Amino acid sequence: MKDFFKNVFLKIKNFVIGNKWWTSLIVLVVIILLFVIFGGKPKVLETVVVEKQNLIEQVSATGNVKPFSDLNLSFEAGGQVSRIPVSVGDKVYQGQILVALSNADLLATLEQAKAGLKIAEANLSALKNGSTPEQIAVYESQVEKAKNDLSNAQIDFLNSVRDAYTKADDSIRNYTDVMFTNPRTANVKLSFQTDDQGLENDIVAERIGIEEKLTSWSASIKYLSDNSDFNLIFNTSKNNLNYIQNFLQNLAFAVNKLSPDNMVDQTTINLWKANVSAARLSVDTAVNNLSLSKSQYQSSVSALNIANSQLILTKTGATVDEIIAQESMVEQARANVNYAQARLNKSIIVSPISGVVTKIDAKVGQNILGGVTAVSVISYGQYNIDAYIPEADISKIKIGDFATTTLDAYGSDVYFETSVLKINPGETVIESVPTYKITLQFASSTDTRIKSGMTANLDILTAQKSSVLAVPARSVFTIDNQKYVKLVDTIDETKTMDVKIETGLRGESGYVEIISGLKEGDKILASPTF
Repeated sequence: MKDFFKNVFLKIKNFVIGNKWWTSLIVLVVIILLFVIFGGKPKVLETVVVEKQNLIEQVSATGNVKPFSDLNLSFEAGGQVSRIPVSVGDKVYQGQILVALSNADLLATLEQAKAGLKIAEANLSALKNGSTPEQIAVYESQVEKAKNDLSNAQIDFLNSVRDAYTKADDSIRNYTDVMFTNPRTANVKLSFQTDDQGLENDIVAERIGIEEKLTSWSASIKYLSDNSDFNLIFNTSKNNLNYIQNFLQNLAFAVNKLSPDNMVDQTTINLWKANVSAARLSVDTAVNNLSLSKSQYQSSVSALNIANSQLILTKTGATVDEIIAQESMVEQARANVNYAQARLNKSIIVSPISGVVTKIDAKVGQNILGGVTAVSVISYGQYNIDAYIPEADISKIKIGDFATTTLDAYGSDVYFETSVLKINPGETVIESVPTYKITLQFASSTDTRIKSGMTANLDILTAQKSSVLAVPARSVFTIDNQKYVKLVDTIDETKTMDVKIETGLRGESGYVEIISGLKEGDKILASPTF
């Protein structure tokens, strides 16, 4: 093989040496061919024509489907759970009861408040409409009844005073005087002795004072009448009884200390103890009866005054101030109803939306605390999409922008119409990158294919322009914050010049809007090189 190439080389060498003219001609032809093939063609520039186009700007993002409302509901105040008329998974309507606490006391309070409102409204109506003869007759009869009641109360009071004197007199002169010598004189003495001389002296002095009080009291009773000063009579009688009560208390203390001796035997002591006990009981009863009759008398006086006032008001009609005052009473009664209703409402959790029950944390009979979640509800058929947009794109998006949306569950060829509902003004940092949450709503609220938690792919249409001058974005270059393109010379297309331009919308197709600097039909370099 080596010899073969050697022989070929020798033959070529001998040909070139022996045929110089032909060799030169062949070399020249080869050079011309190479020039024609590789260097003879003029360089061709890649250009584009400035023409009008339709541009669309979009922001793409990924989000998740969320229910329109997702609510955790609780009681404001705690209590015992009485009923739960729903189950997890139930569809509920707005206003439907979900959980209720025991509230019989609150219902009663509400009914009482409603009754009070009706009374206040009726009284106001009566004031405004004036009184009828029948109403006047009713109040006149009430006045007559109040007068009769007062007369009876006066009689009862005077009788109670007389009865008080009788009981006091009987308690002293019939029950306790057996323990004294000369009890109704200034020389009164005890019929026994104790180891407490001071107590004996007090008892003797009090017995002398009682005699004076009973005598004076007896004289005043003879002149009691309806015209008497009832307050003075009551105070005098009450003071006398209190004085006698104190006397009987001291006497009982002394008698209870007695022991049989040569002056008194046990039988007598026992009789004295019984007498003192009976006297004390009788006087205590007189005190109670006197106080009760005085209270009844005062109540009758007040009732007569009220009845007279009502009769006068009924006959004369209501004044403006009285009507205003009654209107205030009506408003107060209405406020009481509203307050009672509000308290009752707080014992019931109702669904604020139409949706689906997703969780129940309460149980019938359980005491649940206020503020603790009892039931959870999400909206049914109404879903939104939450997505997070980088700060570079958020300025392009505005509320109302439409988006072409696909859900991973149904593939990329199934589209759902959505639009931007909300833009959160505060940033959310995700992996050290500021983003902004936007919420989109579905055009259809009845599409059963949509479910919470699905992944959504969004192409948000942020801007679009029709029939505007546009060039490929790659043909634009920047020098000192000024944008340029290389404009091709119309005569010599191998020559270009840098032209300042102003750009606008950047479309998804890779083209950018030309606002100024070029006109339709201009040629520019598609990809300028430097």
